[in-house]
Amino acid sequence: MINKKYFFIGIGGIGMSSIAQYLHDKGNIVFGYDRENNQAIKILLNKGIVITNELNLDLIPKEMMGDDVEIIYTPAVKDDNIYLEYFISKGRNKIYKRSEILGEITKNSKCIAVAGTHGKTTTTGIISHLLYSHGIKFKAFVGGIMKGYNSNYIYTGDDYVVVEADEYDRSFLNLSPDYAVITSIESDHLDIYGDFDSLIKSFELFSLKVKKTLVAEEQVKIKRNYTFSITNEADYRASNITLINKGISFDLKTPDNFFTNVYVKIIGMHNLKNVLSALSVIDQIKEIEIKELLPFLSSLKGIERRMEIYTIDDKIIIDDYAHHPTEIDSVYDTVITNFKNKSKAVIFQPHLFSRTRDFMDDFALVLSKFDEVYLLDIYPAREKPIHGVTSKLLLKKIQSSKKEMISKDSINEIIINSNADVISVLGAGNITDNLNKKIFTNE
Repeated sequence: MINKKYFFIGIGGIGMSSIAQYLHDKGNIVFGYDRENNQAIKILLNKGIVITNELNLDLIPKEMMGDDVEIIYTPAVKDDNIYLEYFISKGRNKIYKRSEILGEITKNSKCIAVAGTHGKTTTTGIISHLLYSHGIKFKAFVGGIMKGYNSNYIYTGDDYVVVEADEYDRSFLNLSPDYAVITSIESDHLDIYGDFDSLIKSFELFSLKVKKTLVAEEQVKIKRNYTFSITNEADYRASNITLINKGISFDLKTPDNFFTNVYVKIIGMHNLKNVLSALSVIDQIKEIEIKELLPFLSSLKGIERRMEIYTIDDKIIIDDYAHHPTEIDSVYDTVITNFKNKSKAVIFQPHLFSRTRDFMDDFALVLSKFDEVYLLDIYPAREKPIHGVTSKLLLKKIQSSKKEMISKDSINEIIINSNADVISVLGAGNITDNLNKKIFTNE
């Protein structure tokens, strides 16, 4: 993967942009298309990567249209994309899905893969931070922007590679990791799988591709080598959990050791579970002494839009990527644990028509826990509208005394005028495009 030309279709995707950085840094010529202009795009532009946001074959440099150009595309891109159509019709270019090229990149390093329906990005970020802080030679492809690194990509060497093993579109089956952890398995992506049994079977196939050690959350009932849990007996267990200094102190039991008073600078029991999942898979790498990495948990800065906390006047603002009922419930539990006796509001942008349809009642149930509910229209992402599936229908099902539909442009006004003490801004779409973080104080 040196001295080649790569054309990325959907280069601004969080998974695509990290691969683009890697290939660019290896000395390849990288060009890309994306309709968005997000933070990932800005990182790529700052590296000197040329990007277009127009669908026009005449605007593409001739050297990026030749037979020697290799094409990488995200599954979110439709088959009728004019660039993808062009190269498919030519029939002379190598064309890869994102997951296929990621599989190629991981082949020459010891691979640590993070799978699961929740917690992948945070867990991958924690592993990356610990390896980086300890001076280990590795590269990491993270599904979010790591705070403190201002990137979703880290490179210090090729001994190890850390990746998210994404179950969407069965992408993780293109990986053959040495070590892997499954953070959770819960019903999701039913537009791809159809039912939960098919999802489970896909994870089982992934587990068979792990060459050395698979660790899984204790409640994940597929064949694994070790388990972890923050609530039940397991090979890796967090106990004596205490909230302290905007973080969590806990005791860590591993199959061979016991460590007391481990401190991590995060909030939320779901995030403590992510910490435990990261530690459990790292502990299985015999060349790494886990006790030497534990002190670096105190300098963890986290991932953008994963439990980011701000204040404005006397209000607390939580910005989070939560887009599944379980993830919203985790945010709610964190709020009631860390901000007791405070009124709670949520601003939520549903993500995907299919997910809204499949979990309509679950969304209504968890959102009804908040004192105030503000809903945006559904963010379609890769989907076309589904008849009868709307945010207005979801709003009708929510049992809160104050609830209303809002536009994305009115988010700042809602935050300023809300009577709630804690306001959670949730969703995986473009909900924060208009969020004026300059008026907030970062905790």
